[in-house]
Amino acid sequence: MSRRRQERVTELIHQEISKRIPLLKDPGIGFVTILAVRLSPDFTQAKVFYSVLGNAEDRERTQNALDRARPFLRSELRTLENLKYPPELTFVLDTSAEEVQQIFNVLSQLEKERQGIPPDRRTPH
Repeated sequence: MSRRRQERVTELIHQEISKRIPLLKDPGIGFVTILAVRLSPDFTQAKVFYSVLGNAEDRERTQNALDRARPFLRSELRTLENLKYPPELTFVLDTSAEEVQQIFNVLSQLEKERQGIPPDRRTPH
């Protein structure tokens, strides 16, 4: 398959899943943002990277709800680009934003210490 078609189908999958998730009736789904989709070259597998607002319990509930919704979401992809066999979906929680925030907090704390400012007791270590 052409690389251009793969990119187009990847973007369409991203858009379609982003549109469908808010319409799901599962109460376990939290505030989800689809960040990226990685489609295998043979179009059989799609990793859907997402983030969710909330604590660890919210993230786990959302992962379980997305796993339950996987067959429905996959069936909805059949209409895209004449996909006779839509890809298997794998939902992957992306925690990079939280990790960046933790790094920022550590760097901010180090900068304060360097300037002689007492540590902020509210900043988690």
